[in-house]
Amino acid sequence: MARRTSGSRRAARPASSARSAKLPAYEANRDFSVTPEPAPGAAMEPAERPSFVVHKHDATRLHYDLRLEIAGALASWSVPKGPSYDPSTRRLAVQTEDHPLEYGTFEGRIPDGEYGAGDSLLWDRGSWETVPAGEAEKQRAKGHLHIRLDGEKLKGDWHLVRSRREEGGKQQWLLFKAKDETADPAWDVLAERPESVISGRAVTRGPERKAALSQRRPPPEKLLEGVFPPMLAQLAGAPPTPDRDWLYELKYDGFRALCALANGRVAIWSRNGLDLARRFPHLAEALAKIVVGEAILDGEIAVLDPRGAPRFELLQKGHDDRAIFFGFDLLRLDGEDLRKKPLEHRRDLLVSLLSNVPDTLRVSEILDEKGLSALQEAGERGFEGIIAKRRGSHYEGRRSPCWKKVKVLASQEVAVVGFTRTTTGADAIGALLVAVREGDGYAFAGKVGTGFTSKQRAQLFVALAPLAAKKPTASGAPRTKGYTWVEPRLVAQVRFTEWTADGKLRHPSFQGIRDDKRPEECTREESPAAAAQERVLVATGSAAEVKLTNPGRVLWPRDRISKSDLADYLARVAAPMLRALADRPLALEHWPKGIDEPSWYQQNVGDDAEAWMTLVETPTRTSQRIVRHLVADRPEALRWLAQFAVITTHMWSSRSVHLTQPDWVVFDLDPADGKGFAQVIEAAHALHTLLDALSLPSVPKTSGKRGLHVLVPLLPGHTHDDAVAFALRVGAAVAEVLPSVTLERSKAQRQGRLYLDCLQNGYGKTIVAPYTPRAVDGAPVAAPLRWSEVDHGLDPRDFSMRTMPERLAKEGDLFRPALEQGVRLPHLR
Repeated sequence: MARRTSGSRRAARPASSARSAKLPAYEANRDFSVTPEPAPGAAMEPAERPSFVVHKHDATRLHYDLRLEIAGALASWSVPKGPSYDPSTRRLAVQTEDHPLEYGTFEGRIPDGEYGAGDSLLWDRGSWETVPAGEAEKQRAKGHLHIRLDGEKLKGDWHLVRSRREEGGKQQWLLFKAKDETADPAWDVLAERPESVISGRAVTRGPERKAALSQRRPPPEKLLEGVFPPMLAQLAGAPPTPDRDWLYELKYDGFRALCALANGRVAIWSRNGLDLARRFPHLAEALAKIVVGEAILDGEIAVLDPRGAPRFELLQKGHDDRAIFFGFDLLRLDGEDLRKKPLEHRRDLLVSLLSNVPDTLRVSEILDEKGLSALQEAGERGFEGIIAKRRGSHYEGRRSPCWKKVKVLASQEVAVVGFTRTTTGADAIGALLVAVREGDGYAFAGKVGTGFTSKQRAQLFVALAPLAAKKPTASGAPRTKGYTWVEPRLVAQVRFTEWTADGKLRHPSFQGIRDDKRPEECTREESPAAAAQERVLVATGSAAEVKLTNPGRVLWPRDRISKSDLADYLARVAAPMLRALADRPLALEHWPKGIDEPSWYQQNVGDDAEAWMTLVETPTRTSQRIVRHLVADRPEALRWLAQFAVITTHMWSSRSVHLTQPDWVVFDLDPADGKGFAQVIEAAHALHTLLDALSLPSVPKTSGKRGLHVLVPLLPGHTHDDAVAFALRVGAAVAEVLPSVTLERSKAQRQGRLYLDCLQNGYGKTIVAPYTPRAVDGAPVAAPLRWSEVDHGLDPRDFSMRTMPERLAKEGDLFRPALEQGVRLPHLR
């Protein structure tokens, strides 16, 4: 992952002198045919201000190497405990050999057995100057460098003071922060900013120890048995949100491969347990050369086409010797099970493990772009799609919501040259036979059998039957019984993954008939990049079709609002509603006969689930029973809610990937019977004032009925118990200053006071989702608000199915801050 560059060094260019400063000690310690470290090169013209870098170096032990550009080289000090912003903290800095200026951009792993072996990350970089300016060599000789750093992490004035010469010729210095405006004794810069400034990597690996390499390990096959089944991705129709929660990885089209290494032995299994080492011996040989005692890698074996994009069909045509292993996860390393470590931790170690290896072993590529842009880039480069992986997630042996698979399909206009009939015997097509224009004729491009509705199949039969021809009009058409050939009069638009080597569409899906195009215009679009603006996002299957039965059934009798109206409303608010519901278990309130008749409440939709649905299993805390909740991750899910008269949707505060970690603390303000909304306003203002005093953001929303919810968005890491404890303390403070507020759960004990419910923060508790309707007259909806709207003129009934779409168009999604402005909870006394 790229990081922003900083510092004021100009682009370097060779100067007149042949070499940079002579660095005999540096060169004597390194074999540049083995180490990726740079050899000293041509001298560089000095920049306006000299550069500095800090390397995070995991060698014999983890330490930090401070390097200052002085006299054409990088003067270097090893700082075992790293720099500190506390002026009272003195850190030992042992002067080491000067390094070449080229080292200022180095990051990588120094191979095992070499001098300084281990990972070296570029932890900080920028420009520096002495105080006063221009005295670098003079101050170094004197033994006291007063330096001013302008880096991405280290800023302000610092001191390097020589203390004594150590045995072996190395000089000991002390590094400490000057007492200036940037000093901050409370800030641990090493813990808060552990990452590289160019790659984002934070976790490092030292050299492999001889004892670890010689330790007896289980057979690699036995290691693989312990991690099966592998983790699988769920299908998704679009990249998940919010972007900040996900990494986007290119999807490689090949064979899934899990590789185990143990004492130089290798096993490679497919996801079904088939032996791939025999088929790809060159990969097994390359893996065996990795210097490690024991490891398990997960990845994909693929063959690249001339453009550098993977092509599955190349694996089917005798190109196994060109196969490359693309690693994307590390499950075990030297006896440590990494599956419960965060995704980023595992990936950092994977990058380390696959450093300095043959080019047939690579790390899968993470795209810098987010969401839709990442998907578009994947398509333009000819890849099948992307895998979105949730930051901080663990590796689990199931099809997990932490991994989302999104494919890119190109769009192509094709001439319809025939059809097959449906197998049901009805007057309807089963598939279209299509072609593209080549020269003066047509070339057969395959069969399109998915993407149609039942109505479209019948309509296409009626349109095509009169155009029947005795023989195909396209070259290369198969001589197959059951094919009806037609004159090319209609143009269809289809989605597909790629062109196969024999000129056929791969995975085509019907989009529609184009009346604005002639068959003669349907020329082949050879490159995915040529159709970049035509890219569309689809799941790996065709879109789900959710049919409304009894669309005219009235659900709100006095408002004459029908099931069809509910479906239309949910479609209009789909974008913000799906954003709020993303990955959350849902509880559903059905009103099949309308709001005047009894309703029923559903959590487990397992028996009613359809094939296209995303479900999440939620273990209960009081039993071993597993509940399978619906997750609304596509517009079809909202239409399904309307079909089954789900008027009100309730959502968890946590997501499927971290069920025990809520995204917010919620305060539910429930007024006493007969008191009206004025009681809510008074309590909400007191709560808002207290949260502001704690510097905590908060988002108010109506419940759609009598109450108000106030949400404090959280950063990851808090538990439901944390949220309950915090809410109870804040609630008690509000009740102390407002006699009209109580935390008493029993209605009989409230005595006309507003109930401030803090227990809805518990595991498995739900709140009414934003924008969802309520089953009362007027069809009000739960409405996110601005705090300026929470006044005595506020009436929850003003926000309804009829008014909310227009409000969204004007105000935007006011619930978004609850998803994006997360904070750490303060410790309250």
